[in-house]
Amino acid sequence: MTDWRLEVLGGARLLGLAEPLELQRRVAAVLAWLALEGPTPKYRLAGMLWPGSGEDTARNNMRQLLRRLRVATGTDLVLGGDVVSLSERVNTDAVELEAHVFAGRHAQALSLAGSLLGTLDFDDCPDFEAWLLRAREQLESLRCRAAIAEVEAREQQGDLAGALHFAERLLALAPLSEDAYRRLMRLHYLQGDRMAALNLFERCRKMLFEEYDAAPHPDTLALARDVERGQVRPRAAGKKPERTLPLSVLRPPVLVGRAREWAQMEVAWQSRQLMLLLAEPGVGKTRLAHDFAASKGRYLVFSARPGDAEVPYSLYVRHIRELFSERPELRQGLEPWIRRELARVMPELAGPGERIPPVRDEGERVRCLDAYSEVLRRCTEGLESFITDDLQFADTASLQVGAYAHARFHSAGTFPLIIDCCRSSDFGGEALAITKRLEAAGLAMFMYLEPLPPEAVGELLESLSLPGAGSLTGEMTRYTGGNPLFITETLKHLMESGSLEQGWPERLPPPGRVRQLIQQRLERLSPLASQLAQVAALALMEFSLELAGEVLEVSPLSFAEPLRELEAAQILRGERFTHDLVFEAVKGSIPSAMGGLLHRRLAQRLEARRAAPAIIAQHWLEGGETRRAVPFLLAAAQVDESHLRRTEAATNYARAASILESSGEVEEAARWRSRIPSA
Repeated sequence: MTDWRLEVLGGARLLGLAEPLELQRRVAAVLAWLALEGPTPKYRLAGMLWPGSGEDTARNNMRQLLRRLRVATGTDLVLGGDVVSLSERVNTDAVELEAHVFAGRHAQALSLAGSLLGTLDFDDCPDFEAWLLRAREQLESLRCRAAIAEVEAREQQGDLAGALHFAERLLALAPLSEDAYRRLMRLHYLQGDRMAALNLFERCRKMLFEEYDAAPHPDTLALARDVERGQVRPRAAGKKPERTLPLSVLRPPVLVGRAREWAQMEVAWQSRQLMLLLAEPGVGKTRLAHDFAASKGRYLVFSARPGDAEVPYSLYVRHIRELFSERPELRQGLEPWIRRELARVMPELAGPGERIPPVRDEGERVRCLDAYSEVLRRCTEGLESFITDDLQFADTASLQVGAYAHARFHSAGTFPLIIDCCRSSDFGGEALAITKRLEAAGLAMFMYLEPLPPEAVGELLESLSLPGAGSLTGEMTRYTGGNPLFITETLKHLMESGSLEQGWPERLPPPGRVRQLIQQRLERLSPLASQLAQVAALALMEFSLELAGEVLEVSPLSFAEPLRELEAAQILRGERFTHDLVFEAVKGSIPSAMGGLLHRRLAQRLEARRAAPAIIAQHWLEGGETRRAVPFLLAAAQVDESHLRRTEAATNYARAASILESSGEVEEAARWRSRIPSA
């Protein structure tokens, strides 16, 4: 949520308090740099802004500057320790200008006027001043690019008055540009003002002589002759061809830069160890896991989804149901005791009128694990391996089943090898504890994936067969840090903006902020496609086209074209997001008021569908209807208790009791607090 606005065009001030906060010179410099350049070592900035001071003095000055900013705003807008970054709560007008240009919103870009940091002077900070001059030139170049695009678009649409207006803006931005003069000359003529066009030619000739001691370009002379003869023709209106993103950008044809990790996986394979691939988002752990598993034979993918962690056994149950649907004989062949235990988490397996009592002790919980792991073994029989992707979203109960099955069947060699993929920054808690126990027993191996080195980035770009991509290795490595997802997202943006074949652009959003590039793709979607993506982001594991139709009050059949649009833009693949960073970008793009409405509608529809109570409760909470969440929090707590998940049950009872207390229902709150189990 962005609740602060940094204005650095034409001056330097911060909006978000009762009154605008006018920024001191060096504070403005720090915020502008971080907005446009992204995360930066704190003391590199200190050295630039206090170049005449010693290192200790510069560092102390930077600490004091950040402290004063924190006191003035009452919050942390600059985050980090040795490396600092601007909080995502802050939007910046200069960054918006860049985003408008890249997304094709040229008129909006041109509405953001003013020089970067206005008239602030940094002649005592030569390194920063050099950067500031370059950044100002780049922003002016972007404005010129926007003006040219708007002139061409308006003329193609037949809006000559509008084209003339933006051509005048272009000349004001670039008063020494002969091309700007030519554009304005021809538009004056097409508007019927031949004399204005010829007068402009004389101005152009004078400017060239005074500034460059040069004569007009032959193209300018030819245009002037055509104006005199009345031979200038308007440009034919036409539609720009739609840019289609090739599949190679979504899934590059060659796996590069992973020889070391592949060798490690071979060692784990020979030892029949569970493999856990850890990396930051976009580094390529899923691609490596799929390619390695495919090289060994048949494999299956269990994909965790956002929201799974709220519902015990959700990951396990979803995939077992899918496998039962594909192979009905597996379900039909269940022994009575296994069917009975499985009915605890899959109620459709219970017999007519059969009531399954809750798990009462650890012995009964182990019996459940025996049944669940045996079902998993049968469902994966004949496979060489299976992958658990996006492990950071998984519920711990499902992870316990997988770990139990791996340990139980490991020595007999009757269970596929497991390859887990997880974000390294999100790996912890029970998942870490489970995997550490397996590692200590020699049953698991941890592997950390690093970004690609420059030579691998070059190999990746060459493999895509995109005109112009192979020449961008150096710039792409510096900009993306070698992160494969960031590379492909940057390529998508360069292709859609038509700048891939023109070389590296003047500016892109700050390095590492790939979500801004994804956001620009989202802004080009049609309204219904955008709404469909938003429902998918909020519905989490419950998402389906049928549910989206109910929430948006349209027929699911009307989603055919929006779904094609989302797949073409590589936002969705089927009913899933192409990457969890895409999911996060879509979710982050939803206005809070719209998000609340969608959550409430989802809660209503999921109630009717008898979805998991924990999921319904979360939607009511996110929708601002906290009291309506209470019965579902209590139901979720009782589900947790039935599986001996006391910590989770205690959390849900406590949340429900707190809501009841805030609603004035103190006695009811006390009654449920008394049910909170000891951990």
